[in-house]
Amino acid sequence: MKDVKGVVLYVGKAIHLRNRVLSYFQKRAKRAGKKERYQIDFLMRRVSEIEPIITTNESEALLLENTLIKKYQPRYNLFLKDDKSYPSLKINLSHPCPGLFMTRNVVQDGSDYFGPYTSVSSLRETLDLLTKFFRLRTCSDHEFANRSRPCLKYDMGRCTAPCVGKVTPKEYKKQTEQVLTFLKGKGGLLLDSLKNEMKKASCDEQFEEAARLRDLIFYIQETLKEQKVVRHSGDHFDVIGIYEGAKAFSISILGVRNGILNQHKNILFQEPVFQSNDLIESFLFQYYGKMKDVPPKIIVPILLENADELGKMISTRIETFQKGEKAHWIQMACENARSQWELKKKWEMDTETLLGQLEKILFLPSLPHVIECVDISNLQGKEAVGVIIAFTDGKPDKQKYRRFKIRGEEKPNDYQMMQEVLTRRFQMALSGVALEKRKWLLPDLLLVDGGKGQLQIALKVLSDLGIHSVPVAAIAKERTKNDADKIYLPDRKNPVKLKAGAHELLYLMRIRDEAHRFAITYHRQRRQASIF
Repeated sequence: MKDVKGVVLYVGKAIHLRNRVLSYFQKRAKRAGKKERYQIDFLMRRVSEIEPIITTNESEALLLENTLIKKYQPRYNLFLKDDKSYPSLKINLSHPCPGLFMTRNVVQDGSDYFGPYTSVSSLRETLDLLTKFFRLRTCSDHEFANRSRPCLKYDMGRCTAPCVGKVTPKEYKKQTEQVLTFLKGKGGLLLDSLKNEMKKASCDEQFEEAARLRDLIFYIQETLKEQKVVRHSGDHFDVIGIYEGAKAFSISILGVRNGILNQHKNILFQEPVFQSNDLIESFLFQYYGKMKDVPPKIIVPILLENADELGKMISTRIETFQKGEKAHWIQMACENARSQWELKKKWEMDTETLLGQLEKILFLPSLPHVIECVDISNLQGKEAVGVIIAFTDGKPDKQKYRRFKIRGEEKPNDYQMMQEVLTRRFQMALSGVALEKRKWLLPDLLLVDGGKGQLQIALKVLSDLGIHSVPVAAIAKERTKNDADKIYLPDRKNPVKLKAGAHELLYLMRIRDEAHRFAITYHRQRRQASIF
């Protein structure tokens, strides 16, 4: 489905294409027995063309849908972007002596990946414990190749130093297999093996090795005990729960290994325009399609039309249950999804209230959903840089962060530097190419770090460019500890009076501080580069 400019808004698939397309043109009153979806009407008001593509079977349709969604990233499709920000554990099995690393980039390089994990601190703790007990290397391949003597981790007993031959390849391979067995959820098998090794080491009077294995067995037993939530069977499976609310829906994933719940993840999506069947199919294909360690079974809350074809494509079996133990898992996953959606809804309500207060206080024409802030950083004019950061609906929107290297003379003139940065930023917003890419759209509020002088510079830039629809405000730091930061507005002599602990002021201060952090970081990078 495309709009008048040819931009792809939505990609869908259907066995009976006529019935599927016809459903989008039905009035709300004719959707008897179906859940109300105002987003469909909202979408169809923007659609001017529907382009069909015919495939020979359902598997090809699934593949084509996924390919087109990744290519065009339609606004109203389920486009899974969350995983790129979550870390995973990586074991590079293509190396003769594999290492254990934390990474955010999952690529097809012959390595085994475990995750993603939603908590970075928990993952780091897990990595630390794994290296402590299993003693796999954590150095990079470059460091490994250039080692002439063991590093400090060998002296600490956290690595067996395969880089300098302190352990044979056969013994190190055994260490790697133990880590893989543990991470794949087969802790029971690993315990039996380690107990036999401990007895053998004790019989051979290798008491230090026997003590190490004893501690490792204790650690694994405690870990499995902590992870135990519900134990119905020794199966390996993932459970998908879904909750559909107004304008958003939530998906919860429960990872069960050996009947033990040891993984949990929630993902939120906005503006669904399709039915639950298509929603779950699209999610499963995108989420599990790039995983190497897919569980042998995935349990979903509803019966999917293309369950068999989709299962073959992601190398698993997709099932649903109406009663029994597996149905209890589905209920738990759906309850987690509902809870996550309610938290999201509460956050949106709080954010909407906050933005509404800002609209009144700053005399804005509309809610400031997108607020941009500009900041300058330099050292006596040297390596001067400027940045633009953006907050969208209360959260940092890092896709809209921009960095600028000041092109003018190296003189400490903050006004001139700010004028240059703002001119370049809003000139890009006025260019047709930039608008098509949706990267430089105008904000609902421009926040300037500084006082009346910086405010006048921003107003002059916008006036010179003929932009009169962007409100501007300046935030100046307090002079004493008892004073609150000052907010200055155009055509107003005195600053806006806000209490030191007011939520509206704290929100603007957070945006200003984030811009300051981003600017200082970029400035330091420039200084380090010039020094070296």
